[in-house]
Amino acid sequence: WLLDFLHLLVWGSIILVHAIPAPDPVQCNRTICTLSNSYGAWGDRKDCSVKSVVYPTTEEELRSAVAHANKNKLKVKVVSKFSHTIPKLACPSSLGHDSLLISTAKYDSGIEIDSVNLAVTADAGVALRDVIDKVEEAGLSLVAAPYWEGVSVAGMISTGAHGSSWWGKGGAVHDHVIGLSMIVPGNESEGYAKVKQIGAQDQLLNAAKVSLGILGVISKVTISLSLFELL
Repeated sequence: WLLDFLHLLVWGSIILVHAIPAPDPVQCNRTICTLSNSYGAWGDRKDCSVKSVVYPTTEEELRSAVAHANKNKLKVKVVSKFSHTIPKLACPSSLGHDSLLISTAKYDSGIEIDSVNLAVTADAGVALRDVIDKVEEAGLSLVAAPYWEGVSVAGMISTGAHGSSWWGKGGAVHDHVIGLSMIVPGNESEGYAKVKQIGAQDQLLNAAKVSLGILGVISKVTISLSLFELL
């Protein structure tokens, strides 16, 4: 449960502590955008500057963003709503003028539960907390998860996020991914970008899961579930 504010009693007085979300890791002015770490955990000494940032809300808008970058020969990286990566890793270019950031902050609404096959498919930008809530409503549970619930689904698997479980396949979330959709560059006849479906038996799946965005832009992720049990 959440509290809008927390009352702390200190030396006989009440102090109001207000919780606010971290700022958008991408801040833009009229000429340039700057990528930084939302939580200040990584003190890079050099800012990451990019020409522009786009905020797709659907898979097609995400594909169009990749197509635009491919057509115009722009360097691309993807960031999430609460980016806490090292900016140097997520920076598409040291020049700034030839780059584009794609944020999944607004691509965060799709969560589909497959109770029969014990699986959940979520849009890339969906937060872990939202996935947990949705699968628990269906009487199911994720097998593994990191402790921080603000991480996005695609960011979680792309960076190898994990918990500490030894049960089954272990605590690494990507080991429980059974499929994903990835947007990759295409030729002109394909509209400069296409959506590639990668299933459980596809040899590319292991490479695509913890790819740090190098192979393409993940649009949807399917994760296996287990029955929810109260011990």
